[in-house]
Amino acid sequence: MNPIGGHTGNLSPDSVQTAVDAIMYEEYSREQQPAYLSANDGFFFKQGSTVGRAFIWDEDGNVGNFEETGEQAEIQNTDSRAGNQTTKLSRKWTKQVPISDEAFRADLHGKRDALGRQIGDRARQSQDSNTILDTYGDAFAEAVHSTPDAEPLASNSHVTIQGTTVDNLETGSLTPDNLWTATVSLANQRAQDADAGSHVFEGLVVPFTLYRTAKETLNSTLIPNSAENNLNVFDTDYGFVALKASIFLGSTYNGAANANTSYHLISRNHMIQRKIFYGLTTTLIRPEQTANDTYAIRAKFHETAFPGSWTGYLGSNGTTA
Repeated sequence: MNPIGGHTGNLSPDSVQTAVDAIMYEEYSREQQPAYLSANDGFFFKQGSTVGRAFIWDEDGNVGNFEETGEQAEIQNTDSRAGNQTTKLSRKWTKQVPISDEAFRADLHGKRDALGRQIGDRARQSQDSNTILDTYGDAFAEAVHSTPDAEPLASNSHVTIQGTTVDNLETGSLTPDNLWTATVSLANQRAQDADAGSHVFEGLVVPFTLYRTAKETLNSTLIPNSAENNLNVFDTDYGFVALKASIFLGSTYNGAANANTSYHLISRNHMIQRKIFYGLTTTLIRPEQTANDTYAIRAKFHETAFPGSWTGYLGSNGTTA
């Protein structure tokens, strides 16, 4: 039998332990995922700035193919038009965390420094998720942005400035045959003047759940998941394709239909844009500048991401085998 009484930890817990010995701060390896897609990637998002808080542009209509002309026949003039003027407003994103003067002075467990790291991480995450979801993630729904012809980024009814329909929407799941169908469609894509445009398949964006399938499809020496020993053209002729995957495109963070099966092909001539009014700024507001004797960490950035046009892009929602 153990004696009970006297000075024990059970009877006087405050005398033998502190309230908190440490704070367990989370750390992440999100940006170390294979083929991580960042908002700062200049190949998948054409980077630029806005003069004011809006970006305004027209689509150009090109000049069309040459026309056969008879000897001494009058040479016909060709119209070259620009149209579909579109405006996108930059959006302001903010985060502010107050810290009382007392808490700032009595920072026992590094919470003050951790707040700065956490705000920086969440700023990068917000930029990545917003940029990806507002462009590739919205490609089939246009819940956030339409292209200047008032269609989703991936659509079978885009209209050129000359009035011709262009289809840059496929439905096949991510297989070698369906990816080739999409590649051919991108190669055959018309220009704004309704004549041949044609784009080379140079980049692939997938939700992270499709990363393994995409990697095997692009980089296998022979056609993957096939009993035949045919060469894999994506490895032999398209070996330079840039593959990027994002957790934000999957159904965990993306509420769009078919989030887990959709994928996106681009050429270097695509027009998916990210325009920055001003970049991330962080300010420590001192207590003498506030009404309640409190510090505040204030961070903000101002930017927008949108499809400037449909050209050089093709999307598949992956809904058919």
